[in-house]
Amino acid sequence: MPSQAFGNLSERMKDIEQLIQAHSALTQFRTARNAAQRAGGSLASISTVVARLVKAPGRGRRAEVGAVNRAAIVLLCAHLQGYVEDLHAEAAKALFGNMRIDVDSLVQHAQDHFSNPHADRIEQLFWSLGVQRVLEDISWQRTSNRTVRGRLTGYIRLRNRIAHGSQESVSLAQVRQFKQFVELFAQRFDARVHDEIGNITGTAPW
Repeated sequence: MPSQAFGNLSERMKDIEQLIQAHSALTQFRTARNAAQRAGGSLASISTVVARLVKAPGRGRRAEVGAVNRAAIVLLCAHLQGYVEDLHAEAAKALFGNMRIDVDSLVQHAQDHFSNPHADRIEQLFWSLGVQRVLEDISWQRTSNRTVRGRLTGYIRLRNRIAHGSQESVSLAQVRQFKQFVELFAQRFDARVHDEIGNITGTAPW
């Protein structure tokens, strides 16, 4: 059973799907507009314009949707950070909820120092709960733990450049790859935290 944090992330990821759809819609509109200009009012050519509106755009870099792609990268980083913070809070309650500890203050204090979910920062965040090396075994098919950590760093650096005004060239393929990375990472991370808390408390946390 996944955590509530994972469920929240799944809802948030619908934002990314909307941006991907917006990418396709904008590209189709641009292609149809170009076809209309070439048609020059010719009735025989109007079918070409309509076809461009209903046909999915092909592959390739399209400057007119660059802002949409950059926005998707920034939003994906935000959703990933939000997921990690939600899971940290959920884990804290599972570990300390029955003790005389101000769990909310503990979580807030730890998260006040957490930004940009680099691998080492995620591990430091969960270390505050006594969960050590929480990313140690996070990997999946054709993606080693070292690669996971490297891709986390790469995506966050890209996000930071965009957030600071750099007009990065980002393709729809990169957005889809990052989206898939976040989803796979969250699946493995959720399971890892679940198991670690279960080992500590002797009870499944969710």
